[in-house]
Amino acid sequence: MARLPVLLSSVLISALAFTCVRDYPATVPYTPPPPTTTPGLPPQTTPSPQKRLFLGNDKLRVGIDLNAGGAITYLAEAGSSENMVNNVDLGRQIQTSIYSGPFPYSINGKQPVEKWKYLGWNPVQTGDVFNNPARIVSYQQDQNRIYVKSVPLIWPLLNEPADCSMEHWYEIQNNTVRVRCRITVNRADTTQYQARTQETPCVYLNGPWYRIVTYEGEQPFTNAPTVEYTDRDIITRYATENWIALLNDKGRGVGLYRANEFRYRSAGFGTPKVGGEFDEHSGYLNSDSFLLIDHNGQYEYEYTLVVGGLTDIRQYAVSQPRPATRPNYQFTTDRQGWYYYNARDRGWPIQNELAILFQREDLTKNNLGIKSPLVFWRAAEIPKLYIQAAFQTKATSVRLAWRRPGEVDIYDIPTRSVDIPIIGDGQFRTYEVNMQGLPGWDGVITQIQFMYPANQIQFEKGSVFRLRSVSATRTNG
Repeated sequence: MARLPVLLSSVLISALAFTCVRDYPATVPYTPPPPTTTPGLPPQTTPSPQKRLFLGNDKLRVGIDLNAGGAITYLAEAGSSENMVNNVDLGRQIQTSIYSGPFPYSINGKQPVEKWKYLGWNPVQTGDVFNNPARIVSYQQDQNRIYVKSVPLIWPLLNEPADCSMEHWYEIQNNTVRVRCRITVNRADTTQYQARTQETPCVYLNGPWYRIVTYEGEQPFTNAPTVEYTDRDIITRYATENWIALLNDKGRGVGLYRANEFRYRSAGFGTPKVGGEFDEHSGYLNSDSFLLIDHNGQYEYEYTLVVGGLTDIRQYAVSQPRPATRPNYQFTTDRQGWYYYNARDRGWPIQNELAILFQREDLTKNNLGIKSPLVFWRAAEIPKLYIQAAFQTKATSVRLAWRRPGEVDIYDIPTRSVDIPIIGDGQFRTYEVNMQGLPGWDGVITQIQFMYPANQIQFEKGSVFRLRSVSATRTNG
């Protein structure tokens, strides 16, 4: 099965703005394929005939399919007719797939397929498990760009449109395909479900593209040796140069790059080295960041597909602006990639702060967590942290904890945390935290979170944590 928000550059945004102001009617009406019936299963549809739109230059050729939600179904190097993208069903391709609750998810009397019932609310750009394609609302194409707007389907349900829309802008530049996506959610269910990792995007390439390569070390952008994984399990990687690649035996293929993204997932399915676009065998990548999806939210993300050899892919990453080396989170209009464990906030839109209900949703769990996205910071460059926040609580301290490379989560231990005295009167203050010399605050830091010290969780009922900023330099307030 297939599986937010970072901007690549202001230049790209302005270049793509030609489609932002209105929808573009499709030049050919959408016609669904005829239904068929398979004994023992609900009615299914046959795979749709291809209806591809292509962009090309002297480096590559890329195609999106209007009978697959406008997802990328074709990608080849110039001069080659070998499509790298896997299309065995409508859960593959290069596309967007998002996740939220409840689990399982059913609507309009439809129950999810047993195999996928715990995916929950899972809009998939291309279609559903029964090979029903997502509906195209509108599209437009010029020489180097394609815009497409679609209504995705809920993957585990039979032909059920999701209560959201997806817009994708595709643009080719040299040996890259640069993609921008906007997701607009309009759910009747107003519950705020826990954040989940997303496929933003997922990349399925055919079996010959089986070599999974990235850089995961602590000296990024220095041409230090890369790593190639031989396992084919579904595993999350910490990629410190913001890219991961699938290559063939000749060392050529596709790199997935997202600015400021360190969390990627990789896998292999079927038999490596063999198979074409309609075979099960494939390599898999995704950008695997956590995202809390609100019932009325709007989210954007961007990524780049780099076609060529490992040197081409890595040089592209090196040529981009460097990721942030110190915290500077200002929660003015979005969550900046932050998310919650066993907690929630007051919802969308975000207006100059995260207004977090600072109490456990599930009292059987020991604690809660207000978590940053994955990062790459050197502790020595961050002697102090400044937290602009207001606490409405009887608690007298909050715990800041952090994570180091190789650790699967944030450990609540003395060498990974510091307790910060707070004033619980609901007034905004800037809390200055001296990190220098703290045990464990050294080397590389990969994530931070706020939580309760064990002796303070008794005061959680009715508590509110309003967070405006977290930075390495003092802000006003």
